[in-house]
Amino acid sequence: MSENRSYYLQLHFIIFISSLIPSINRQISLSSVEIVFYRTFIAMVLLGGFLLVKKLPIRQEPRLVAEMLITGLITAVFWTLQAFSVKISNASVTLVGIATSPLWVSFISPIINHRKVDYYQILTGLCAMFGVYMVFSSSFEYGMGLLIAIVAAFFGALLTVLNSSFARTTNHYVVSFYQMGGAWVGTILLFPFHHFMYGSYLHTPTFKDFGLIIFIAFASSIYAYSVLIKVMKKISPFTVVLVSNLTPVYGMVAALIIYGTSEMMTTYFYAGTLIILASVVAYPIMEWAGKQRQKILAPKT
Repeated sequence: MSENRSYYLQLHFIIFISSLIPSINRQISLSSVEIVFYRTFIAMVLLGGFLLVKKLPIRQEPRLVAEMLITGLITAVFWTLQAFSVKISNASVTLVGIATSPLWVSFISPIINHRKVDYYQILTGLCAMFGVYMVFSSSFEYGMGLLIAIVAAFFGALLTVLNSSFARTTNHYVVSFYQMGGAWVGTILLFPFHHFMYGSYLHTPTFKDFGLIIFIAFASSIYAYSVLIKVMKKISPFTVVLVSNLTPVYGMVAALIIYGTSEMMTTYFYAGTLIILASVVAYPIMEWAGKQRQKILAPKT
C-alpha cells in the first residue's frame, strides 16, 4: 500500500512540473518546433550519457527500438502542438484542452489493449467534453488555440497508452532515451512545415531561451517523462490521464502568478473548466459504486 502511495505522490509531482511547461514555453521566443527540437536533442544527449555512466542496457531488440522511436515521433507531435497552442492563445486555454485526454484514452485503450469498453470512462470523458463545449460557448477569442490543444491531447493520450506497455518490460530511462531520439527526428521532419510558416528552418536561442529549454529538458523531458513511464508499472493509463486533469489547476495558478490579468478568462471558461475537473472526482466514485453493486449482485457461494 505504501509503495502504491509513493507512486501516486510521484505522479502528482510530475503533473505539477508538467503544468508549468505551457507558461515556460510562452516565455521562449522560439517557435514551437524549435523549442521541441532543442528540448529533445538536449534530453537525448543527457540521457545517452546517463545510460553509459550507469551501464544500463542501451542495446535492445530491433523491433522494440523501432516501436520506441515511433512513439518518439508521436511525442514530437504532441509537444509541438501543445507549444503551438500556447503561442497562439495562453497557458490556461492550452491546459484546459489537454485536460480532455481521458476521453481519448477511453476510446484508444480498449482498441490497443483489446479490452471491452469501460462505460464509466466514456461517461466521465463526455463530461469533460461538455466542459469544453461550455468553454467554447463563452465566445472567447482563443478557439483555435483550444482546438489545437484538444488535438494535442489525442496524441498525448495515445502516447500514454503505448508507454504503459513499455513500462512493464523496459527500463524507463532506456525508453525515454529512444523516445527523445525519435522525437528529435520528428521535429526535423516537421521543419518543412515550419519553413513554410516562418520562412526559416532554425533560429539560435537567446541566453534566456537556452536556460529555459535546459530547465524543460531536465525537469520534464528527462525527470518527469522517465518517472511517468515508471509509475505506469503500477498505475493504469486512464488513471494517469485522469489525475493529469489536475494540470489546469496547478497551471492556471502558476500562469496567473507569472502573467497576471492577461490570463484571466470569462465565467463560462471557468465553469467549463470546473466541469472538466469534476470528472477527476466522478470517475473513481462511479467505479467504486459499480464494483459495490457487482458484489451485491454476485451469487453467494
